[in-house]
Amino acid sequence: MIRRLSRSKINAEAWNRCVSSSPNRIIYGYTWYLDAVTNLPNWRWEGLVLIDSSGKYTAVMPIPLRRKFGIWVVHQPLFCQFLGVFGANVTADIVDAFTGALLQQYRYGSIFHLHLPKQTDSFQALPFSTTKHHTHLLDLSIDYKTLYKTYSSDTQRHLRLAKAACWHLQESIDSGPLLSLFRQHHARQIPGGVGEWAYSLFENLFSELQKRGLASLQYAVLDGKIEAGAVFVECDGRIIYLFNAASKTGRQRHARTLLIDKLMQERAGHEGLIVDFESPDKASVAQFYRGFGAIESAFWAVRWNLLPWFVRIVFPKFRRLLQPVEPLDVHV
Repeated sequence: MIRRLSRSKINAEAWNRCVSSSPNRIIYGYTWYLDAVTNLPNWRWEGLVLIDSSGKYTAVMPIPLRRKFGIWVVHQPLFCQFLGVFGANVTADIVDAFTGALLQQYRYGSIFHLHLPKQTDSFQALPFSTTKHHTHLLDLSIDYKTLYKTYSSDTQRHLRLAKAACWHLQESIDSGPLLSLFRQHHARQIPGGVGEWAYSLFENLFSELQKRGLASLQYAVLDGKIEAGAVFVECDGRIIYLFNAASKTGRQRHARTLLIDKLMQERAGHEGLIVDFESPDKASVAQFYRGFGAIESAFWAVRWNLLPWFVRIVFPKFRRLLQPVEPLDVHV
Protein backbone atom coordinates (compact mmCIF):
# COMPACT_ATOMS: atom_id res chain seq x y z
CA MET A 1 0.00 0.00 0.00
CA ILE A 2 1.37 3.41 -0.99
CA ARG A 3 0.50 6.10 1.51
CA ARG A 4 0.87 9.86 1.29
CA LEU A 5 2.54 11.13 4.47
CA SER A 6 3.22 14.66 5.62
CA ARG A 7 6.74 15.41 6.83
CA SER A 8 5.60 15.28 10.46
CA LYS A 9 4.22 11.76 9.96
CA ILE A 10 7.32 10.35 8.27
CA ASN A 11 9.54 8.03 10.29
CA ALA A 12 12.92 9.54 9.40
CA GLU A 13 14.92 6.46 10.39
CA ALA A 14 12.76 4.14 8.30
CA TRP A 15 12.75 6.57 5.38
CA ASN A 16 16.52 7.05 5.38
CA ARG A 17 17.01 3.30 5.59
CA CYS A 18 15.13 2.96 2.30
CA VAL A 19 17.31 5.63 0.71
CA SER A 20 20.63 4.23 1.95
CA SER A 21 19.75 0.66 0.86
CA SER A 22 18.66 1.73 -2.62
CA PRO A 23 20.85 0.98 -5.66
CA ASN A 24 20.14 4.54 -6.86
CA ARG A 25 20.76 6.10 -3.44
CA ILE A 26 21.76 9.74 -3.49
CA ILE A 27 22.09 12.45 -0.88
CA TYR A 28 19.08 14.40 -2.18
CA GLY A 29 16.70 11.72 -0.90
CA TYR A 30 17.54 11.85 2.81
CA THR A 31 15.10 13.57 5.16
CA TRP A 32 17.64 16.02 6.56
CA TYR A 33 18.69 17.12 3.06
CA LEU A 34 15.10 17.60 1.95
CA ASP A 35 14.44 19.55 5.16
CA ALA A 36 17.34 21.86 4.33
CA VAL A 37 16.42 22.61 0.70
CA THR A 38 12.76 23.26 1.54
CA ASN A 39 13.45 25.36 4.64
CA LEU A 40 11.80 28.42 3.13
CA PRO A 41 8.44 30.19 3.35
CA ASN A 42 5.89 28.58 1.04
CA TRP A 43 7.95 25.41 0.62
CA ARG A 44 7.61 21.99 2.21
CA TRP A 45 8.03 18.37 1.33
CA GLU A 46 6.15 15.18 2.01
CA GLY A 47 6.41 11.63 0.80
CA LEU A 48 4.78 8.69 -0.88
CA VAL A 49 5.65 5.56 1.09
CA LEU A 50 5.15 1.90 0.21
CA ILE A 51 4.39 0.12 3.49
CA ASP A 52 4.16 -3.64 3.85
CA SER A 53 1.74 -5.62 6.04
CA SER A 54 4.07 -5.36 9.04
CA GLY A 55 4.25 -1.56 8.79
CA LYS A 56 7.77 -1.52 7.34
CA TYR A 57 8.78 1.09 4.78
CA THR A 58 9.87 -0.77 1.64
CA ALA A 59 10.15 2.12 -0.83
CA VAL A 60 9.79 5.91 -0.68
CA MET A 61 9.39 8.85 -3.06
CA PRO A 62 10.07 12.43 -1.88
CA ILE A 63 7.61 15.07 -3.09
CA PRO A 64 8.83 18.70 -2.86
CA LEU A 65 6.03 21.27 -2.84
CA ARG A 66 5.84 25.00 -3.40
CA ARG A 67 2.80 27.18 -2.72
CA LYS A 68 1.71 29.72 -5.32
CA PHE A 69 -1.59 31.63 -5.10
CA GLY A 70 -2.77 29.23 -2.42
CA ILE A 71 -2.06 26.14 -4.53
CA TRP A 72 0.56 23.60 -3.51
CA VAL A 73 2.35 22.36 -6.62
CA VAL A 74 5.14 19.83 -7.08
CA HIS A 75 8.28 21.87 -7.68
CA GLN A 76 11.96 20.91 -7.68
CA PRO A 77 14.03 22.78 -5.05
CA LEU A 78 17.41 24.38 -5.60
CA PHE A 79 20.50 22.22 -4.96
CA CYS A 80 18.48 19.07 -5.55
CA GLN A 81 19.28 17.86 -9.05
CA PHE A 82 16.75 15.03 -9.16
CA LEU A 83 14.74 12.66 -6.99
CA GLY A 84 13.19 9.25 -7.57
CA VAL A 85 11.90 6.08 -5.94
CA PHE A 86 14.23 4.69 -3.29
CA GLY A 87 14.24 1.19 -1.85
CA ALA A 88 16.30 -1.98 -1.70
CA ASN A 89 14.13 -3.88 -4.19
CA VAL A 90 12.41 -1.38 -6.46
CA THR A 91 10.93 -3.18 -9.47
CA ALA A 92 9.41 -1.72 -12.63
CA ASP A 93 5.95 -2.47 -11.21
CA ILE A 94 6.77 -0.52 -8.04
CA VAL A 95 7.96 2.45 -10.12
CA ASP A 96 4.70 2.34 -12.08
CA ALA A 97 2.71 2.23 -8.84
CA PHE A 98 4.53 5.30 -7.52
CA THR A 99 4.11 7.33 -10.70
CA GLY A 100 0.42 6.42 -10.70
CA ALA A 101 0.09 7.51 -7.07
CA LEU A 102 1.96 10.73 -7.88
CA LEU A 103 -0.65 11.71 -10.45
CA GLN A 104 -3.53 10.64 -8.24
CA GLN A 105 -2.35 12.59 -5.21
CA TYR A 106 -0.87 15.69 -6.87
CA ARG A 107 -2.87 17.38 -9.60
CA TYR A 108 -0.25 19.83 -10.80
CA GLY A 109 3.46 19.42 -11.33
CA SER A 110 5.25 22.66 -12.18
CA ILE A 111 8.59 20.87 -12.54
CA PHE A 112 9.81 17.59 -11.09
CA HIS A 113 13.21 16.06 -11.88
CA LEU A 114 13.22 12.28 -11.76
CA HIS A 115 15.83 9.58 -12.15
CA LEU A 116 13.98 6.28 -12.33
CA PRO A 117 15.07 2.76 -13.34
CA LYS A 118 12.29 2.60 -15.92
CA GLN A 119 11.92 6.22 -16.90
CA THR A 120 10.88 6.27 -20.53
CA ASP A 121 8.53 3.28 -20.36
CA SER A 122 6.84 4.65 -17.25
CA PHE A 123 6.23 8.06 -18.78
CA GLN A 124 4.94 7.04 -22.19
CA ALA A 125 1.47 6.02 -21.00
CA LEU A 126 1.06 8.86 -18.50
CA PRO A 127 -0.01 12.51 -18.98
CA PHE A 128 3.45 13.90 -18.39
CA SER A 129 5.17 16.54 -20.46
CA THR A 130 8.77 15.34 -20.38
CA THR A 131 12.14 16.87 -21.14
CA LYS A 132 15.35 14.89 -21.11
CA HIS A 133 18.28 16.39 -19.21
CA HIS A 134 21.80 15.19 -18.54
CA THR A 135 24.33 15.31 -15.80
CA HIS A 136 27.92 14.21 -16.37
CA LEU A 137 29.53 11.43 -14.34
CA LEU A 138 33.18 10.48 -13.97
CA ASP A 139 34.35 7.11 -12.65
CA LEU A 140 37.18 7.51 -10.12
CA SER A 141 37.96 3.82 -9.75
CA ILE A 142 41.06 4.18 -11.97
CA ASP A 143 44.34 5.69 -10.80
CA TYR A 144 45.12 9.36 -11.43
CA LYS A 145 47.86 8.72 -14.01
CA THR A 146 45.45 6.72 -16.15
CA LEU A 147 42.63 9.21 -15.53
CA TYR A 148 44.79 12.14 -16.63
CA LYS A 149 45.38 10.43 -19.98
CA THR A 150 41.62 10.55 -20.60
CA TYR A 151 41.58 14.35 -20.22
CA SER A 152 41.05 16.16 -23.52
CA SER A 153 43.97 18.05 -25.03
CA ASP A 154 42.23 21.34 -24.14
CA THR A 155 41.80 20.31 -20.51
CA GLN A 156 45.44 19.25 -20.25
CA ARG A 157 46.52 22.55 -21.78
CA HIS A 158 44.30 24.57 -19.44
CA LEU A 159 45.69 22.66 -16.50
CA ARG A 160 49.25 23.49 -17.53
CA LEU A 161 48.31 27.18 -17.83
CA ALA A 162 46.63 27.08 -14.40
CA LYS A 163 49.72 25.57 -12.82
CA ALA A 164 51.91 28.19 -14.48
CA ALA A 165 49.74 30.92 -12.89
CA CYS A 166 50.96 29.79 -9.45
CA TRP A 167 47.55 29.48 -7.80
CA HIS A 168 47.42 28.75 -4.10
CA LEU A 169 44.66 26.28 -3.25
CA GLN A 170 43.20 26.24 0.24
CA GLU A 171 40.34 24.59 2.08
CA SER A 172 37.90 26.70 4.07
CA ILE A 173 34.72 26.53 6.10
CA ASP A 174 33.68 30.09 5.22
CA SER A 175 31.26 30.22 2.29
CA GLY A 176 31.09 34.04 2.33
CA PRO A 177 33.79 34.62 -0.34
CA LEU A 178 32.21 32.01 -2.60
CA LEU A 179 28.82 33.69 -2.46
CA SER A 180 30.43 37.09 -3.01
CA LEU A 181 32.09 35.76 -6.16
CA PHE A 182 28.75 34.48 -7.37
CA ARG A 183 26.98 37.77 -6.63
CA GLN A 184 29.62 39.80 -8.47
CA HIS A 185 30.32 37.58 -11.46
CA HIS A 186 27.37 35.23 -12.08
CA ALA A 187 24.09 36.50 -10.62
CA ARG A 188 23.47 38.91 -13.49
CA GLN A 189 23.44 35.98 -15.92
CA ILE A 190 20.39 34.50 -14.20
CA PRO A 191 17.15 35.72 -15.82
CA GLY A 192 15.29 37.76 -13.23
CA GLY A 193 18.26 37.81 -10.88
CA VAL A 194 18.83 35.80 -7.71
CA GLY A 195 16.79 36.43 -4.58
CA GLU A 196 18.40 36.77 -1.17
CA TRP A 197 16.46 33.69 -0.09
CA ALA A 198 18.57 31.57 -2.47
CA TYR A 199 21.81 32.64 -0.78
CA SER A 200 20.30 32.00 2.64
CA LEU A 201 19.18 28.57 1.48
CA PHE A 202 22.69 27.70 0.35
CA GLU A 203 24.23 28.87 3.62
CA ASN A 204 21.76 26.75 5.59
CA LEU A 205 22.40 23.70 3.41
CA PHE A 206 26.17 24.17 3.59
CA SER A 207 25.94 24.33 7.37
CA GLU A 208 23.98 21.06 7.47
CA LEU A 209 26.53 19.38 5.19
CA GLN A 210 29.41 20.62 7.34
CA LYS A 211 27.80 19.23 10.50
CA ARG A 212 27.88 15.80 8.89
CA GLY A 213 31.39 16.14 7.48
CA LEU A 214 30.13 15.79 3.91
CA ALA A 215 31.20 19.08 2.31
CA SER A 216 34.58 20.35 1.18
CA LEU A 217 34.96 24.02 0.19
CA GLN A 218 38.06 24.78 -1.86
CA TYR A 219 39.34 28.19 -2.89
CA ALA A 220 41.87 29.28 -5.50
CA VAL A 221 43.91 32.29 -4.37
CA LEU A 222 46.15 34.52 -6.52
CA ASP A 223 48.20 37.41 -5.13
CA GLY A 224 46.36 37.07 -1.83
CA LYS A 225 42.88 37.35 -3.39
CA ILE A 226 40.27 34.61 -3.69
CA GLU A 227 39.35 34.34 -7.37
CA ALA A 228 37.45 31.02 -7.53
CA GLY A 229 35.82 28.48 -5.27
CA ALA A 230 33.96 25.20 -5.38
CA VAL A 231 31.95 23.04 -3.00
CA PHE A 232 32.23 19.26 -3.33
CA VAL A 233 29.84 17.00 -1.41
CA GLU A 234 30.65 13.33 -0.87
CA CYS A 235 28.03 10.78 0.16
CA ASP A 236 27.15 7.21 -0.79
CA GLY A 237 30.00 6.80 -3.27
CA ARG A 238 29.22 10.00 -5.18
CA ILE A 239 31.07 13.32 -5.10
CA ILE A 240 28.75 16.12 -6.22
CA TYR A 241 30.13 19.34 -7.65
CA LEU A 242 27.42 21.25 -5.85
CA PHE A 243 28.32 24.90 -6.29
CA ASN A 244 31.08 27.01 -7.78
CA ALA A 245 31.95 30.56 -8.79
CA ALA A 246 34.89 32.44 -10.26
CA SER A 247 35.98 35.97 -11.08
CA LYS A 248 37.13 36.99 -14.55
CA THR A 249 40.70 36.27 -13.46
CA GLY A 250 39.64 32.89 -12.11
CA ARG A 251 38.01 31.99 -15.41
CA GLN A 252 40.79 33.28 -17.63
CA ARG A 253 43.47 31.48 -15.64
CA HIS A 254 41.50 28.24 -15.36
CA ALA A 255 41.28 28.14 -11.56
CA ARG A 256 38.32 25.76 -11.51
CA THR A 257 40.12 23.34 -13.81
CA LEU A 258 42.84 23.24 -11.17
CA LEU A 259 40.34 22.78 -8.33
CA ILE A 260 38.67 19.86 -10.10
CA ASP A 261 42.02 18.28 -10.95
CA LYS A 262 43.07 18.54 -7.30
CA LEU A 263 39.99 16.50 -6.41
CA MET A 264 40.93 13.91 -9.04
CA GLN A 265 44.45 13.59 -7.67
CA GLU A 266 43.18 13.12 -4.12
CA ARG A 267 40.30 10.72 -4.84
CA ALA A 268 41.26 8.78 -7.98
CA GLY A 269 41.75 5.05 -7.50
CA HIS A 270 38.77 4.58 -5.14
CA GLU A 271 36.60 1.71 -6.32
CA GLY A 272 32.92 2.56 -6.65
CA LEU A 273 33.43 6.33 -6.39
CA ILE A 274 32.07 8.70 -9.04
CA VAL A 275 32.01 12.46 -9.56
CA ASP A 276 28.68 14.04 -10.50
CA PHE A 277 29.20 17.42 -12.15
CA GLU A 278 25.49 18.41 -11.89
CA SER A 279 25.78 19.92 -15.35
CA PRO A 280 23.13 22.21 -16.82
CA ASP A 281 21.96 21.96 -20.43
CA LYS A 282 24.62 24.23 -21.84
CA ALA A 283 26.90 22.92 -24.59
CA SER A 284 30.04 24.74 -23.47
CA VAL A 285 29.67 23.52 -19.89
CA ALA A 286 29.02 19.94 -21.00
CA GLN A 287 32.14 20.12 -23.16
CA PHE A 288 34.15 21.37 -20.17
CA TYR A 289 33.11 18.38 -18.07
CA ARG A 290 33.62 15.91 -20.90
CA GLY A 291 37.15 17.27 -21.05
CA PHE A 292 37.84 15.43 -17.77
CA GLY A 293 36.50 12.20 -19.26
CA ALA A 294 32.97 12.51 -17.82
CA ILE A 295 30.08 10.85 -19.66
CA GLU A 296 26.41 11.80 -19.93
CA SER A 297 23.77 10.33 -17.62
CA ALA A 298 20.11 11.11 -18.31
CA PHE A 299 17.31 12.17 -16.02
CA TRP A 300 13.89 13.63 -16.80
CA ALA A 301 12.03 16.83 -16.04
CA VAL A 302 8.31 16.14 -15.95
CA ARG A 303 5.29 18.42 -15.81
CA TRP A 304 1.59 17.69 -15.63
CA ASN A 305 -1.72 19.51 -15.17
CA LEU A 306 -4.76 17.56 -13.98
CA LEU A 307 -6.52 20.50 -12.39
CA PRO A 308 -10.29 20.87 -13.00
CA TRP A 309 -11.24 22.61 -16.25
CA PHE A 310 -12.53 25.74 -14.55
CA VAL A 311 -9.21 26.16 -12.73
CA ARG A 312 -7.29 25.68 -15.97
CA ILE A 313 -9.14 28.61 -17.55
CA VAL A 314 -7.73 31.01 -14.95
CA PHE A 315 -4.49 29.18 -14.26
CA PRO A 316 -2.60 30.12 -17.47
CA LYS A 317 -2.59 33.75 -16.36
CA PHE A 318 -0.38 32.75 -13.44
CA ARG A 319 1.63 30.00 -15.13
CA ARG A 320 4.67 32.22 -15.65
CA LEU A 321 4.94 32.66 -11.89
CA LEU A 322 4.84 28.90 -11.39
CA GLN A 323 7.75 28.11 -13.69
CA PRO A 324 10.94 26.59 -12.24
CA VAL A 325 13.24 28.77 -10.22
CA GLU A 326 16.50 29.29 -12.09
CA PRO A 327 19.38 27.32 -10.54
CA LEU A 328 21.71 29.34 -8.37
CA ASP A 329 24.76 27.57 -9.79
CA VAL A 330 25.42 28.56 -13.39
CA HIS A 331 28.48 26.30 -13.95
CA VAL A 332 30.34 28.55 -16.39
